[in-house]
Amino acid sequence: MRYVLPSFEIDNKGRVLCKKHSEYSFFKLQHKSYYQERRMENLLTCKTCIHYEQNDCYFPREEINKIEFDREKRNRFKCVLCGNRIDRMLTIIQKLYYEEKFNVKIPLICCICYETLKNGTFLEFFGKKFFISIMFDLFSIFFLFSEPFPFNVVNFALYITFMFSLKVLLKKVLHLNIFLPDLIRGKKYYDKYFNQNEKLT
Repeated sequence: MRYVLPSFEIDNKGRVLCKKHSEYSFFKLQHKSYYQERRMENLLTCKTCIHYEQNDCYFPREEINKIEFDREKRNRFKCVLCGNRIDRMLTIIQKLYYEEKFNVKIPLICCICYETLKNGTFLEFFGKKFFISIMFDLFSIFFLFSEPFPFNVVNFALYITFMFSLKVLLKKVLHLNIFLPDLIRGKKYYDKYFNQNEKLT
């Protein structure tokens, strides 16, 4: 059986497109309406491609299903700069394809971080998130020491749970990851692999 080999490009919003996707001509439409953009977001997965249905892609249907499961349920694929889950499957497919076919390792970078790299505003974006994270943590410490001694353990536990849940909610809904360890790891990666004085082209 002959397989279709994927071919990739990145659009002006940092989204990975597969040129062999059966909806590629729609992806490339200029001046899409708001609803067309929403439809495109839903189509940016191998599961909406005819080659997935026919099981004649380089990536077998079973492997695509496993990749999607790992992405959605296990949060296995994360942005190296901010720690957010990668929302678009084709970004992951591109990475896996280049690693397997050409032994080229592409870092997983979400569209938001890609945009800041492209515009040269990553450090500014990082600084804002770092400030918000520190404020969250300082407010938690302030609450801890404002409680009369001995601490009300139940109230403290409820408060910490609430603050953690709020951070998780911001990460999942607004894609604003303010978990300090993720931010520090992302900044180290940026310092190591990206020139701070150059924009992506």
